[in-house]
Amino acid sequence: MADSEAVLNRQDVRVHPPGPPGPPGHVDAEARYTDPDAGADIEWIPIEALVLSHSPRSAGENDEHTRVLAESPDELPPIVVQRGTNRVVDGVHRVRAAQLRGEQTVRARYFDGDDESAFVLAVRLNVRHGLPLSLADRKAAGGRILRERAEWSNRAIASAVGLSPKTIAALREAVGRPGGPARIGRDGRVRPVSTAAGRERAKEMLLRDPSSSLRAVSAVAGVSAGTVRDVRDRLHRESGAVASGPPRAPSARSADLPTARAAPPERDLSNRSNALLRSLRSDPSLRFNQSGRLLLSILAVAAMDPQAQDGLVLDLPDHCLDFVAELAQASVHAWQDLATRVSQRRSAPPDRQDFAANPGKRGNRGLTG
Repeated sequence: MADSEAVLNRQDVRVHPPGPPGPPGHVDAEARYTDPDAGADIEWIPIEALVLSHSPRSAGENDEHTRVLAESPDELPPIVVQRGTNRVVDGVHRVRAAQLRGEQTVRARYFDGDDESAFVLAVRLNVRHGLPLSLADRKAAGGRILRERAEWSNRAIASAVGLSPKTIAALREAVGRPGGPARIGRDGRVRPVSTAAGRERAKEMLLRDPSSSLRAVSAVAGVSAGTVRDVRDRLHRESGAVASGPPRAPSARSADLPTARAAPPERDLSNRSNALLRSLRSDPSLRFNQSGRLLLSILAVAAMDPQAQDGLVLDLPDHCLDFVAELAQASVHAWQDLATRVSQRRSAPPDRQDFAANPGKRGNRGLTG
């Protein structure tokens, strides 16, 4: 599980994000047993003392893979062994390969953890390297982790077994382990499964004091800063709708204007955006200059279809959600400003289009000329 770490004791499993966000001295559990620079001490263990059972592979050992390893001229990487039981957590095929070579001992790193933690680590390592686990084995592993660690979030378990969070959600329903009102995420933080109550608390706090910071409301309401931002934005929209009052009767002049058409469905909008982008990409006046190519690349992001957006959001690490949401919101304002500038230039007379596109341009000439 690339985003969670089995704590080296017999009682607990903690989860941490990968890489720099972890606490000082943090070493990801997978790297600890695969990275020579970050790994635990290596020891030589007699093969006859090892226990080769409890593998997450339902089909058992793969003889062909064992022969390939045995015939390799390279030194076999260290295996992982659970301290106290000598059960091989990762590396059964390497042990069999060493036996075929006629060796009596193998290099190993000890894992200090209980059986449940050892199983999670075994799945993590077998998903990420060597002979990958089959889809059936990964689903079976997900079901077992759900039964033993129901408090883990779907994303945390998904990252452990190499499945999607949606698949884990379906497995959770099938095995009947909802996991309580809160779950442990990949970053080790406990979050409520439903944010409804937290959103209500955040709404009450923002109504009492609209100047409250996102972090302060987040800490008290028990929801993420991104959720608080969404609640605040909804309140702003609701207050704006109330301030605008009931719709006014159309004037005689406006009555002659054509009625605005209903917004097209989301799929139609996506299809039209893609068609417009293809048309612009075929225009030589844009393709063969730097400014045009930059514009085309930016417009390609705006024409992203909803499925691609869902994929990006689904793959986002939890600790990046607030930052991406804030940058995306800033992009909305930037796009609105660009649309305004283009509209101004489109409606301006030809001799004033430069000024419409850049209102400050004329004033700057006077200052620098």
